[in-house]
Amino acid sequence: MRIFNSLSRSGSLQNASFFLNRSLAKRMLLLGLPLLALVLLLIFFLTGRSIESIVNRAIARNAQLQAQAISLALEQILVETRNQLLILAAGSMDRQDMLRRLKFRAQAEGLRYREVAFMGLSPEKRFLLLNYGGEIIVIPPQTALDTQASPFQTLSAGQRPGHVNVSQPLGVVYPMVRINDSLQSLPLYVIRFSTPIYDGEGNFQGILVLSLDLEVLRDAVSLFSSPEAPINAGGEGTRIRSFFFDKEGWMLFQSETADKNHKESALSSDAVRAGFRGDFGRPGFSAAFRPGPEHLNYWNMVADVQNGHAGQFFLANEAAAWSDGQLRVEGVSYAPVTFMPNAEGPRTVLGGLAVLDTSFTATHTGLQLVGTYALCFLGGLLLLGLSLWWIARGMGRHLSILSAELQRRNEHDDAAALCLPRLPPELERIKQNINVLLERLRLARADQLSQEAMQTAQWQREPVEGLPSPAALPEKGLVGTSAPMQALHSQIQKAAQVLADVLIVGETGTGKELVSQAIHSLSRRADGPFITINCGALDETLLMDTLFGHVKGAFTEARQARKGAFLAAEGGTLMLDEIGNATPKVQQALLRALSTRSIRPLGSDHDLPFDTRIIAATNAELHGEAQDGSFREDLYYRLAVLTIRTPPLRRRKEDIPALVVYFLARAVEASGAGHARALPRISRGALDKLMRHHWPGNVRELENTLTRALTFCEGHILYAENIQFGPGSPPPAHPAKKDALAHPEADAAAPENNGPAERAPDARPDATAQAAGPATDTTLLNYRQRALLPCLKDRGSISRQEYQALAGEGISMRTAQYDLQLLVQLGLMYKVGRGPAQRYMFTARPGVADDRQTEKGAS
Repeated sequence: MRIFNSLSRSGSLQNASFFLNRSLAKRMLLLGLPLLALVLLLIFFLTGRSIESIVNRAIARNAQLQAQAISLALEQILVETRNQLLILAAGSMDRQDMLRRLKFRAQAEGLRYREVAFMGLSPEKRFLLLNYGGEIIVIPPQTALDTQASPFQTLSAGQRPGHVNVSQPLGVVYPMVRINDSLQSLPLYVIRFSTPIYDGEGNFQGILVLSLDLEVLRDAVSLFSSPEAPINAGGEGTRIRSFFFDKEGWMLFQSETADKNHKESALSSDAVRAGFRGDFGRPGFSAAFRPGPEHLNYWNMVADVQNGHAGQFFLANEAAAWSDGQLRVEGVSYAPVTFMPNAEGPRTVLGGLAVLDTSFTATHTGLQLVGTYALCFLGGLLLLGLSLWWIARGMGRHLSILSAELQRRNEHDDAAALCLPRLPPELERIKQNINVLLERLRLARADQLSQEAMQTAQWQREPVEGLPSPAALPEKGLVGTSAPMQALHSQIQKAAQVLADVLIVGETGTGKELVSQAIHSLSRRADGPFITINCGALDETLLMDTLFGHVKGAFTEARQARKGAFLAAEGGTLMLDEIGNATPKVQQALLRALSTRSIRPLGSDHDLPFDTRIIAATNAELHGEAQDGSFREDLYYRLAVLTIRTPPLRRRKEDIPALVVYFLARAVEASGAGHARALPRISRGALDKLMRHHWPGNVRELENTLTRALTFCEGHILYAENIQFGPGSPPPAHPAKKDALAHPEADAAAPENNGPAERAPDARPDATAQAAGPATDTTLLNYRQRALLPCLKDRGSISRQEYQALAGEGISMRTAQYDLQLLVQLGLMYKVGRGPAQRYMFTARPGVADDRQTEKGAS
């Protein structure tokens, strides 16, 4: 429990210290910044609306100015066309002369003027000239007369000289015009200017027509609507659309974007009429479009233009006010396009020019204004905050020292009094009060720990309740009801139902012989003999004689015949314990016997069949040894018809209470004093100590430990101090790992120190895998391995026989093999070679073998 959590990390105490102890500096920060923020917000609120109104009016004026500028540019083009017509009218009406003058203008101004037509009083004085690609084409008068919207109209002499009439924009198509030796159709979109021609005596001679290409007007509108326009209402990057409509409300053409080739694009109004509903195709202009009467804003604009008025309206607050919302428009500015028939006459409205703001200039400007306000607001807060922080920095230094000391005490769980340099009077009083509180907490915790220790000690010495009764446990056999044991019982039942050979794999002390007896007793051979032969306790010659027997006179001391274990177990079961320690000769003999189900005793010339079930047991992983050649692979598959694995005790620790009762009852009975001594009870501390132990010797070690504890127990309860583990056993698990070791599933993460690790059947223990084993922990070695470790390092390599001789304690082959396998598993050694030539090499560094050794071992 962290006793200072409420002192150094409590938000309420920190806020109180922050505000009260450093009152002046903290109040400057807590009150100064909100006050400044309130003042700035008030200023911005009072000035923001007026500034926004001024900006919006300026933007509106600029937009209207741009619309009028485009209108003036179009009117200037119309005036220039009128002047050019009057200049042409002042000259000769001879066709050749007119052809020469039109060529001159085509070279100077390109395709600005597309038609020149003269309608004389007689047909022979009429001609029509077309400007196509800079070349002048003469159109026969009859062809012109047959063309819809022909320039040859009814002659009228009612106008005085110098008066110019202008027509509505027209679309004309001249069919079957010879161009470059081929007949083509020539479409034109023009505005026709006409003026009467009189001779020197004032007699009317005809009418001269000059056509202006509408693309010239479209290009002018596009130029003034682009960001590079001489007058730009919204500044750089502003997107606007402009379009021209006639005085009847027909949309004729729109401005094009700067990235489009104006000279090659046809007149269009697709963008600006998006979302409108209306009519297509005005007579004489098929590309025109006129919105329907439901679009009130549009027709209000047309009405103003017809009256010669300019204006604008904004749509930001109106839903779908322009078309149906497909083209998002914030504002529309418009101006009429007028024409003066002569220098003195009144202006007539030819059409109108509308400028659409699609970039929401006013909205973006408002957002920029808000952003500027926000930057000013944040800048003001930052400057004042830095000033107040600079003042508070010096004043808060002592408070930081006190807080850091409290945090350090909290992290280290230290309740000692605070020893700090002299602090200001306010903080000094707080420090004194904290020291008083710490002293009280220290005394309270000491008292609590003392009481907990007494309760724990008393609890540890109380006997465990609810242990099973000895009478409820089997007298002989496998004790335990854990999941691994239930699975083992199921496997035993299944193996007993058949007569196939069985291979039992398990660590030392896990009850392999009990499993064998259980299989025998449950099988149909239960009435037959059950014989156990330990293949690791006998040398090769004696083991061969024990298994296969001999005839009388087979050797010098063979005074009488011997059946051998295979024949002695006829009709029953023969258990071959520690089969992994059998020599190659014994393995070969066993393979032949299992293959033919017959044996040949030593000295005999005849094979004798046997009817004996074979159960082999080993603490080694025969599959891996069969893979690396240290055990015959064919013999392994003969034995492993059925494979049963006995679980180690560390994987079924929930069976320890039942095993404790079972072994204590056996020990009391074996002591011969069962009539005078009752079965002792076991305390919670002793059982907890047993549960935390890793049990490298498994059930056999548990039995020995309980027998030893019963010997030294003087009362009727076994206490933790009576539990003494044997030499070479690792110390009990740390209390912090108690929960992990108490459950079988936690054993996979715990270090195993009880012999060869269990591997999957297909896991090959090659040198590379062993060299990359777990990190070395010499505490897992027994006393014999720790004593021989320096000698093994000096030797560099050793065989199993050499290790057995070097130990000098009369250890068995199985014990020597177990010690060497544990050294391999810990990464201190690795195996090289196969079979009898196998040697154990000491690694260059504990836990990791060098590349050369690894490659050698792998080979």
